[in-house]
Order: sequence, then C-alpha cells, then structure tokens
Amino acid sequence: MTSAFFKDRLLHGGETPAKAEYILFAALTLIFGVLFVHPDLTETARHGYILIRSTLDGDFFNFFENTLSRSYGYGYVNAAHYNILMYILYAVWELPVFLAERLLQLEASDAFLALWCKPIGVGFYLGCGVLVQRLARQLALPGAPRAALCFLLDPVCFFTTVIMGQYDSICLFFVLWALCFYFEGRLWRFALVMGAGLVFKFFPVFLLIPLLLLREKKPLRLAGYGAAALWLYLPATALFHGRDGDAGFFNSLMARRLFDPLTDTGRMDAARFGLVMVLVCAAAYLLRPVREQLPRIALYLCLTVLCALFFIVEWHPQWLILLAPFILLTTLQQQDGRLFFWVELAGSIGFLLVTAFGFPGQLEANLLDGGILPLLTGAPVYTGGLRTLDFYYTLIPYLTDLAPLLFYGALLCQPVFKLPLDGGTLADRLSRGSLQPLWSRARAWGHFLFAVGGFWLVPMLFSLLNTVGVL
Repeated sequence: MTSAFFKDRLLHGGETPAKAEYILFAALTLIFGVLFVHPDLTETARHGYILIRSTLDGDFFNFFENTLSRSYGYGYVNAAHYNILMYILYAVWELPVFLAERLLQLEASDAFLALWCKPIGVGFYLGCGVLVQRLARQLALPGAPRAALCFLLDPVCFFTTVIMGQYDSICLFFVLWALCFYFEGRLWRFALVMGAGLVFKFFPVFLLIPLLLLREKKPLRLAGYGAAALWLYLPATALFHGRDGDAGFFNSLMARRLFDPLTDTGRMDAARFGLVMVLVCAAAYLLRPVREQLPRIALYLCLTVLCALFFIVEWHPQWLILLAPFILLTTLQQQDGRLFFWVELAGSIGFLLVTAFGFPGQLEANLLDGGILPLLTGAPVYTGGLRTLDFYYTLIPYLTDLAPLLFYGALLCQPVFKLPLDGGTLADRLSRGSLQPLWSRARAWGHFLFAVGGFWLVPMLFSLLNTVGVL
C-alpha cells in the first residue's frame, strides 16, 4: 500500500503536497538558515543599523556618506550601495534590536544582527513561492497545486536565499506580483508594482519593456506606463543626489557589466546583451497574441531575456533566483516534461560547480562563521587555510571544463526548446506531443537533495573535516 501511494501520488504527480513535506522543508530552512550566513547580509544589516543611528542623530541625508567614512565604526568592507528604501526596510526590521540595546545596555554582534535580518530575504522567498503558485493557478497550468513547493525546492533559490542569506527575493517578489496584474490586463498596476521592484534591483526593467510592448502598441501609453514604473525610483534616488557616498560609482560599475562583453560590429563595438534586448523588444512589438497565447509568449519573453542576461553578463550567484520561476512556469506549460527535468538538474549542478570555481572559498565552510555556531561556541568555525571545494573539484578530470557546459548548456536549452510554435513548443513538436509527467513532488525533492546535498553540502563538510584532521 505504501509503495502504491509513493508511485501514484508522490512520483507521478500527486497534486497537493502533504503536510509532512512542508514540515520537512520548514525544518531544513530553519537549520540551514541559522547555520549559514554570507557576509553580504552582515554588511546590509549593519548598514540598516547605521541608518537608524544617522536618523536619530539628525543626519539622515548623510547616511551613505556615513557608511563610506565609517563614522559609526563597525567592521565591514563595503559602504552602502543599494537604494535608500532597501536600508529603510532593514532599519525598520532592526528597530526592536536597537531599542533592546539601549534599554539593556548591550551591543548586538554582527552575527546576531545578520541572523535577525535573515528572515527578511527568506520571508520574501516564501512569498515568491505563494505568488508562483498563484500565477500557476491563474494560468491554469498543470501541476499548479505543487508549484510553490517546486519553486521553494529549487537548489538555486534555496542556496542563495536560505543558505547565503541573500535578498534578491525582494525584487523577485514584486516582479511576480506585477505579473499577476499583467495577466489580468491591469497594466497600470503592473507598471507601479514593477516600479516597486526597481528600487531593490534594476533587473525588472529588462522584463518591463518587452512585456509592455507585447500588450500595448501606442507610444503615448507606453511612455505613460514607463513613467509610472519610475514613481518610486526617481524620488528615492533624487533624495540623495550628490550625497550617495560611492553608491553611484559602484552601481555604474555594475551597470557597465551590461555593456560587456562586446561584439565587433565593424566601426564600433556593440553590447551583446543590448543586441538581444533589441531583438526581443522588436519581436514583442510585432507580436499580437490572442488571449489564449499571451501567457505562453509573455513567460517565454521573460525566460529568454533572463537566460540571455546570465549567459552573456558576468553574474553574481544570488541573481539567478530571478530566473527560477520562469523556468518552472514555462516547464509546467510543456506537454512533454522529460527533457526539462534533466536540463534543470544539470543547470543546478552546473550552477553550484561554476560558483565554487568562480568564488573559491567564499561560499562554503566560511558561511558557518556568519551563523549561530560562533555565537554558541565563542570561536570561529572557519580559521583559514581550508582546502576549498574548487581544490577537490579540480582533482576530478575535466570537471572544470564540464561545469560551464552544464550550466550554460542548460541556459541555452531553455529558450531554444521552449520556443513557442503552433500546437506547442519545439520540445513538444520534437517529442510528437507525448504526455509525460512534469515536475512531480518526488522529482522536486530528488532534484533538491541531489544538487544541494551531493554537490555542495557533502563536499563542503568533507573539505572542512578533512582539513581539520577529523577525516
């Protein structure tokens, strides 16, 4: 009876996840969430604290300068570089800690403050899961009841948000919320909510433009929607014009990545990602999909833009969460899901390997030092000199060559084989429309455990224990 349940409900797509699955996910989120923290979160949490102190000292408008000059002390590497609304969010969340410090005459450590702030990114990540499921139901996609769990178990999402503690989930939350309005035809709300996402990261603009062009062809209305999307970004940026520390310089360096690498076009070089955006926007403007085709084409445009972005531009690991819901939703649209299970598994493994090679020693045992263990033991876990993951991965023949092939090959497969055609996608046409199980819950759990456990957790623990002489 148990094996029949596993086969019929878990392996072949039982619609609604069991309570035990959510309990297990919650336990994993709690354990990994308190054990690991990336230094980026520690810095942002401390910057939020500096904003509180600057405001109380009547120095709100010099906040960015204060983080640059380190006028309040604290040990951090980078000054504040995000929009002021990001730091206001963190400052409000940190107010209870600040007040407790004043009342009890204590001082919160960096590790405690980071752990206090980690629920912000994780909370928006959970909210993204809810919105992914809402979109799947709204578009009547097969497997909609399990869409949230499949998103939450995506190794890239879990690793960057729960383990690292990054907060790109905030931006993604507003993008997904905006899409809910987009598919209802409420473009003003779509533009306004997308604009809210813009203050946390600039990526939504790359989706906003082609999506508006897909549904609206009149220039004046397009200009109106575009202006509406800047309702929050422009005043928040203008507020600190000329007094943003080095945030303007830093963000110009990040924006510069969009124009590198270049393509030799004869007289002058042209940015490759820019050329892709030109093609996507032109196609979106030409297309006039009927109501039934709109979700497939809109999601495909988003998928294509983000795949091109991460294929061409030098990315940071936490950015990849923005791609995950579009991979999942477009996969749920497929008639034949066999290919994309393996493609997404290869992409997740490739992501973890490329991250290890690209950021050696930065996203492994050192993350333990930002978590709860040093708070409990009073001593750091990571003391330097560890043999890092890339050291062991390099020992495996050809893995340095296979890692980028797995990641970038998976990125390339997504827009190529999901290309919308009459009667389905290219993958559906090639498979002759055979109906195969899509993202079942068992496959989602297997994907998560094999990628995160097999290609990050177990090798990381082996590296740590072997270096300190336990193994």
